[in-house]
Amino acid sequence: MKHIFVATDGSDAAARAVDEAAALSAALNIPLSIGHVLQFGRPAEELARMADVEHMVRHVNKESGVDFANVPDTMIDLFKDTRPRDDTIRLITVIGDEILRRAADRAKELGAEVDKTRTSAGDTADSIIDMAEGTGADAIALGHRGLGRLKTVLLGSVAQKVISHAECTVISVR
Repeated sequence: MKHIFVATDGSDAAARAVDEAAALSAALNIPLSIGHVLQFGRPAEELARMADVEHMVRHVNKESGVDFANVPDTMIDLFKDTRPRDDTIRLITVIGDEILRRAADRAKELGAEVDKTRTSAGDTADSIIDMAEGTGADAIALGHRGLGRLKTVLLGSVAQKVISHAECTVISVR
């Protein structure tokens, strides 16, 4: 293994994947890249589970220096429109940047050499694979939420799709 890529969406499972990838990166003395797929058009309920977004939205609004009028109180309110407006797109992007910053800070705390961070948009699994290939990673780490057998069959699984389609080692962290 020469380079690890870890995907994060800010969820607890993703945080565990960042920790595992960072520990592996530090132990093997190899670079770690971190990626986040911007969540345009995702179901609000799924986004609400990803992270403590109510806190993150307020933090991003304060720290970004961009004046977001009427910042929503919840992720569900943020994504109630199916077609994001310019301010919503900007806010999603800034939240993605914050998710990446937090993951990179955590990885560095654990001794990893963070090589690159990047964002992408589109199908989550395809974007993860593309970002990993773009960084030259030969291993991908990602969180696995464990939705259960029935939901995974009905909804599909990002982790399962990455495992099935990536041409490198994939570490699914629960």
